[in-house]
Amino acid sequence: MTDSLPARSRGPVGRRLLTVALCVVVIWLALRFVGDIDWGAVRSSLGKLSWKELGVLAGLLVVRNTLNALPLALFIPGIGMVRALVNDLAAHLLAVVAPPPGDLVLRLKMFASWGVPHAVALAGTVANMVAFYTVRFAVPIVGTMLLVATRWEVGPIGSVLLSSLVAVTILVLALAAVRHDSTAARVGEAAGRVAARVRRSTDPEEWGRWAVTFRHHAASGFRSHLAVSMLGLVAMVLVDASIVVLALRFVGVEAASVPALDVYVTFCLVYPFTLFPFMGLGIVDGLLLAEFVDLGGEGVEAAAVAGLVVWRTVTLGGPIVLGAFMLVAWRLGLVPPRAERSAVADGPHDGRSST
Repeated sequence: MTDSLPARSRGPVGRRLLTVALCVVVIWLALRFVGDIDWGAVRSSLGKLSWKELGVLAGLLVVRNTLNALPLALFIPGIGMVRALVNDLAAHLLAVVAPPPGDLVLRLKMFASWGVPHAVALAGTVANMVAFYTVRFAVPIVGTMLLVATRWEVGPIGSVLLSSLVAVTILVLALAAVRHDSTAARVGEAAGRVAARVRRSTDPEEWGRWAVTFRHHAASGFRSHLAVSMLGLVAMVLVDASIVVLALRFVGVEAASVPALDVYVTFCLVYPFTLFPFMGLGIVDGLLLAEFVDLGGEGVEAAAVAGLVVWRTVTLGGPIVLGAFMLVAWRLGLVPPRAERSAVADGPHDGRSST
């Protein structure tokens, strides 16, 4: 136990340093891009938003989160879209209010309550993460394609290539891991050796055997559903960008000043920065605002800030509220278990047999 204490103590220190660094970046961006904003004009622009328009944005939010939950419904047989959406929103809530891996624990508990075997649920959850992170770094390609198709421009090709390389690397490693037992075993043993530095009782060979079992559950549906999952997640990003477009229009930013195409392209190009906490809060906003002001001039700055405030309120606050309702509904037993228990492939029905 004593050998593991120094390693554990470094974790919180590292997280605090990262948080401080991110705060510095956000403050720098705020001073660089939004230092001279007329906040009275921002409030005036926010006053233009009607309840009906807010309802439209809320409807798009539901579409966005449904698309975000689509991979879970595909990778976990028989779970269905409703349960996938309930699980995704509740896990999002816990990821905001509790430290990791609280959201993963909640996901697995919810799947277990619906009759999904532990190994199958974990395999589907990991497959969902692989699809999401691949799309997160691949989306700039979509922005470049939009530019090429409409204006014969290529955009910032260097950053697009770098982001694409990250996406391809994630995808290749994932496909290799689910293709061969030997590859899965090596990955599992390597992870076990890393874990053994913190927890000396960890057996890397056991982790390798578990990884092979995990591969058997993931491989059957991962390759067949990957393309549809990624297309759904790309659509999710475009719906997110549509919320930005409508939020700008609702607070007074005209299409002549900031065209919708430029919003979509810019949103796709900066989307990898949502890797940072709270979907890149402050960083993504600063980059978007800089582009909007560059397009429409300083006269659109206040209204553009108001539009981004509306977008963030809807897309960050909305899922938290929805997640709270979903969590309560699950706790009250209002979400029934799967109707087709046999739809899940044969496998262990608890965590013990999967390891």
